[in-house]
Amino acid sequence: MTTKLRPTTASLIVFLLLSVPSAFAARNTRLAEGEHVGHINGRSFRYSIAGHGPLVIVQAPGWGIGSAYLENGLAPLRKRFTLLVFDPRGTGGSSPVFRTDRLTNGDLVEDLEQLRSYWGLETMDLIGHSNGGAIAILYAERYPNRVRKLLLIGSQLLGYKGTDNPVRTAEVERRKSDPQFTYYLAHIDDPAPKTDEAFTRYFKERAGFYFYDPSKDVPTFLKTMTRPMSASVNEAFIESPPVSQAPPLGDLTKINAETLVIEGRQDPACPLDESERIRAGITKSKIVAIDRSGHFPWIEQPKIFFSAAFKFLEQ
Repeated sequence: MTTKLRPTTASLIVFLLLSVPSAFAARNTRLAEGEHVGHINGRSFRYSIAGHGPLVIVQAPGWGIGSAYLENGLAPLRKRFTLLVFDPRGTGGSSPVFRTDRLTNGDLVEDLEQLRSYWGLETMDLIGHSNGGAIAILYAERYPNRVRKLLLIGSQLLGYKGTDNPVRTAEVERRKSDPQFTYYLAHIDDPAPKTDEAFTRYFKERAGFYFYDPSKDVPTFLKTMTRPMSASVNEAFIESPPVSQAPPLGDLTKINAETLVIEGRQDPACPLDESERIRAGITKSKIVAIDRSGHFPWIEQPKIFFSAAFKFLEQ
């Protein structure tokens, strides 16, 4: 005896058979290798996916530099990992930000959370550099169950005032006596220009400030900056809120992720003591401090940096 399905039941089964594979296909398409634009709540985010192996998300700083320097500079990680690098709001191919807007680290945390949902990820392995590290930290505090591994590179820590210490003092004195830094020390605090072209040129002219040995490493760094920076984001973004408005440093204990902090010992932007405070605050964390390196250790000491990064991400 053959049992016949009622028309309504048969139609439902056909619908499910057709729609479920389509849903998975749509999700896979969003994480396929190549260039993408995700549309979320009226905003667009350009992102790229490339590499081989487990997926790792890269969070760039929010102040207007964009993500190209990380997409290019961290490319060696693609040998064993698939890197997803996205343009933060207002930079690259993402929706614009106007200089009259008010953009905070918290806004970019929520952008990352909406993107995580859009990509269909339950958890993430996350990399953040500089202010991108501060955003990653804040994300891991707000959404502790969403971050599996956290790799922080020369990370900013919101609310941290800094301390006097021998390493920082020695580096300040070294720079004062090195003619390479004369221009950088005199002009690093000049007002930023108002156009993208001028702002990009302004930053490139001062990039040497962030390196231990500018003459050796700045040319390599500049090659990774393949897209213009955003002057409007730089004006709109509140990178360093007053301590009273910053997340409590005690919130670091909320982070569940296995964490590695990689820091250049001579980093003038986010000094070693800042990274040591991050390590002290996050329960499951370690630090690798690389000598003769400033704010970009993957360029300045690539062998040490990538060895530590691969080891941590592969554990």
